[in-house]
Amino acid sequence: MSTLCTLQNLSLHYPHKVIFKDVTFTLNQGDKIGVLGLNGHGKSSLFKVLAGMVTPDTTVPPFIYDKARDFTYFYVPQELPNVEDWDVENYFFEFHPAMGKLKKRLDVINEKLGTGDGDFDKLINEQSHIYEELTKMGEDKIHAQFISYLKFFGVEKLDRLMSSLSGGEQRKVALSLGLSAPQELILWDEPTNHLDLETIQGFEEELQGSRKTFMIISHDRSLLTNVVDRIVHIQQGKLRSFSGTYEQYLDFLIEDQKRREKELDKLSNSQRRETAWIRRGAKARRTKSKKRIEDYGNLNKAIADLKSLAHKSVSLNLQSSGRKTKVLMSAEDLTLKFGERTLFNGLNFTIAKGDKIALMGRNGVGKSSLLKILLGELEQTAGKVTRAAGLDVGYFSQKRESLNENETPWKMIGEGIDFVISNTGEKRHVASYLENFLFSSDEIKRPIHTFSGGEKNRLQLAQFMKNSRDIWIFDEPTNDLDLETIGILEEELRTYEGALIIVGHDRSFIDNVTDKCWVLYDGKIENFEAGFSQAEMFLEALHLEEQMKKKSTPQVEAKNTLPAADKMSNKERNRYGQISGEIEKLEKKVEKLKAELAAFDYASLDKEKKQKMQTTQTHLVKAEAELEKLFAEWAELETKL
Repeated sequence: MSTLCTLQNLSLHYPHKVIFKDVTFTLNQGDKIGVLGLNGHGKSSLFKVLAGMVTPDTTVPPFIYDKARDFTYFYVPQELPNVEDWDVENYFFEFHPAMGKLKKRLDVINEKLGTGDGDFDKLINEQSHIYEELTKMGEDKIHAQFISYLKFFGVEKLDRLMSSLSGGEQRKVALSLGLSAPQELILWDEPTNHLDLETIQGFEEELQGSRKTFMIISHDRSLLTNVVDRIVHIQQGKLRSFSGTYEQYLDFLIEDQKRREKELDKLSNSQRRETAWIRRGAKARRTKSKKRIEDYGNLNKAIADLKSLAHKSVSLNLQSSGRKTKVLMSAEDLTLKFGERTLFNGLNFTIAKGDKIALMGRNGVGKSSLLKILLGELEQTAGKVTRAAGLDVGYFSQKRESLNENETPWKMIGEGIDFVISNTGEKRHVASYLENFLFSSDEIKRPIHTFSGGEKNRLQLAQFMKNSRDIWIFDEPTNDLDLETIGILEEELRTYEGALIIVGHDRSFIDNVTDKCWVLYDGKIENFEAGFSQAEMFLEALHLEEQMKKKSTPQVEAKNTLPAADKMSNKERNRYGQISGEIEKLEKKVEKLKAELAAFDYASLDKEKKQKMQTTQTHLVKAEAELEKLFAEWAELETKL
């Protein structure tokens, strides 16, 4: 497999936002890549860098775009440009401008020849030359293939204006352009938006049979599972590359999460043991080395660092940025108390147009109460909430509103007319609007009582999403929804231009829809401007602290309530006196082995050194396991002391 290109030292930032930071990326011939990442975190920017449409930052060392050879690319954007200027058949030339320029000149020549205007011989020679150039470019074959794909996807009337096509029909034109393109690399940006299932399946089959190199940005999980063999995940300015299908990548993420949880659990166990060790009496302290006490301090600092590393928010004061009209709501020193209990104190935040916020925190920390304050249903104890004039806030609760069982979806959504104005301001036919929520034309005039529970959930979602709001608040929106409906909700919210606040536990949903994260804990809000991916480590640290508190409390109680039969025997007392020395001896061994490993030069390992390194690693793993057992034994004896 040959390399098409490599990007090195790629950095790209916009005001207040880092897109890429010192990224390296290699593209190989034949790669079928799915590009993942939060909205606004660089997926389309990566395409534009590859296409030469965006210039990266000037850095030291400099950005390098290393092409093994001059390969050709074709970029299929989310939104098709200049649809007002073309009919369907000739829209082909919008994406093949060199051919289009020759075609326009050819039309002029043919018109002159038809009217007898101009030098006949000269026009014939120029006509012949243009036909020859178009043939060299492959215009006849490529255009014929474009027309063939249009018919394959059901686009028949080729003389219609592009501007008259629906969103789904325009996407079919885009698919036809990309699939007929002769270039080596095809860049697909959300190709299946607005498409029906049959069209998507046809598109999948074409990609599966294609020998082209392609990269595809998509939130369609099934499409990614079926067509890609490599995943590139953009997170916090970095690229994570994984060889395998989307489904395999999800399995990898699950295993990776388990590994991280195991590491956190190990850190928790170490902290618990060290806390007990440090808290032992004066006699025990005489056996402690200065290094052990320093290590304990470092261990506790590691937990604090885990939170501080996660929390590197860039707070933007929109009210002082000159964009005051975009601030929808703000809070100053917001406090809420119930009797003697303070849920939160001194909260400060702003909500601006376009903000997509995940509100997270443990049950009982005050998330629902905060939402009620924002909705105006609950009065805060202290502080101030400022709302924009005429602010309209919608609320989608866990409890779905009841439906009129005798109505039809057509009547409920259309309210007596054939068209609805969707939340994006687009005028859409009722049938077309309901089709987006997976209702076929023969279903929309059935009484609602004939629908299943899942269909009713989908219908309620269609009813709610029809309304336009300045701010939408969703409380556990994915509860009781099937995967298809969750996918619909994700897509609707992803493209929505207003402000969103979402409370939920579905991490995939949160990751796909939101781009900011508020974590409510200990009566305060931590604001993560980079979204859930930035907040995830902080949430894990909070979970770790909570688990350690739970583990430490029962130990104290058990110490005071142990029955007499569990007290130390003479044999256990003797063992207890020996174990401290064994632990300290084994710790020294572990430190020595770690030092030996650190001394290896990994850049120049020969066979003998590599064998020695592996042996040292084996000894270290064994010593750490023995040390773990000794600590467990010591902890058990400690509870009986």
